[in-house]
Amino acid sequence: MALQRELQTFPKLETHNLLLRRIISGDANALFKILSGPEVTEFYDEDAFVDISQASDQIAAWENGFKNKRSIRWGIVRKDKDDLIGSCGYYGFHSWNNRASIGYELERTSWRQGIMTEALGSIIDFGFRCLELNRIDALVMPGNTASINLLEKIGFRNEGLLREYERWGRKGFVDLCMLSVLRKDWGKYRS
Repeated sequence: MALQRELQTFPKLETHNLLLRRIISGDANALFKILSGPEVTEFYDEDAFVDISQASDQIAAWENGFKNKRSIRWGIVRKDKDDLIGSCGYYGFHSWNNRASIGYELERTSWRQGIMTEALGSIIDFGFRCLELNRIDALVMPGNTASINLLEKIGFRNEGLLREYERWGRKGFVDLCMLSVLRKDWGKYRS
């Protein structure tokens, strides 16, 4: 199975401007800074972080997910610096169906610079090429038009609204838009 084979060691990805690397405990301060921002977490499934220990716990959870082949989360850094500015990755692998979901966030000061477009393009290429995925999806709150626009720009299709699909802490049950891209469509988009 491609998932078991490809995720024996943590894959480092490189784009024109970015390095996508393993998130380490030394990134806790940067992750805290990102996820304590109310603008960043407005459409996130958790409340804004209020303590550095939450960032450390999140890093440990992502590491545990990778070790158990349940998820993989890359830290996003610019090539000219090694400061974490965001993360992106896969969760919810469905090996039988060759399907996975993506999630991502980016520090507020890095929005609208093409960073997430570049980062997601790299992990989606990796998912189709190396993990042999057939479908990649993303769940986005309907009010998060910036994220919906980003996904549609890179080839995802909006499949519709899932009413009260998940329970997100204090937000309660939330509606989510399901967007996806298929391997056959991604090839057309990337050509």
